[in-house]
Amino acid sequence: MFERDFIIANERFPKLKYSWHAKSKMWVISGELDICDTVGVYWGTFQIIMLVPRSYPYCVPIVIEKSQIIPRDIDWHISPEGICCLDADHELIAMSQKGININDFITDKVYTYFANQIYKLQGKQYAGAEYAHHTAGVIQYYVERLNMPSAEATLQALKNILCKKGLGRNDKCPCGSGLKLKKCHKASIETIKTFGFSKVQKDIQDIEKYLLPLRKHKID
Repeated sequence: MFERDFIIANERFPKLKYSWHAKSKMWVISGELDICDTVGVYWGTFQIIMLVPRSYPYCVPIVIEKSQIIPRDIDWHISPEGICCLDADHELIAMSQKGININDFITDKVYTYFANQIYKLQGKQYAGAEYAHHTAGVIQYYVERLNMPSAEATLQALKNILCKKGLGRNDKCPCGSGLKLKKCHKASIETIKTFGFSKVQKDIQDIEKYLLPLRKHKID
């Protein structure tokens, strides 16, 4: 399946090639990624490596920038080793559970990421929305992508999911709206379930810790 999908991707990104790394059991995509604007004007080229686990399409590829063009700084959404933060972890996990297509992944996530980096290198802000770091970014994901009304509502929904309490279609939505789940956040709850027990548990712990000083401030 990977080889078939890569042939399609290679038509658009001809400077990329792939090989199978038997020791790590991953496909390794490497080469140059040319970036152009929406009217086809050339912006720049990045040297990249993509590591695609053999569990493809149910996986999240790791993308590494080798050309050292992007500053190695957290504000640029890249690690000191060049590992690129393409999107919120939760969004990527949800995508991997449904199964990705390598052509769509490169087009929608990888290409967009590097185009945004060039845009910022020109002294501008990212063209699209930018996530905050750490727990603030996690909360932002739940509020903006999954339409949770607040961090507190998110926390309650996560707790209900973890203990499987009140999650029937006709039960009240854990967001606190008073509506039945089927008429409120049913799709969002189903997405959250794909994150897995440990991820949901960690989000609960992190959000509670994040909200603690805010709650104390309200009391004071």
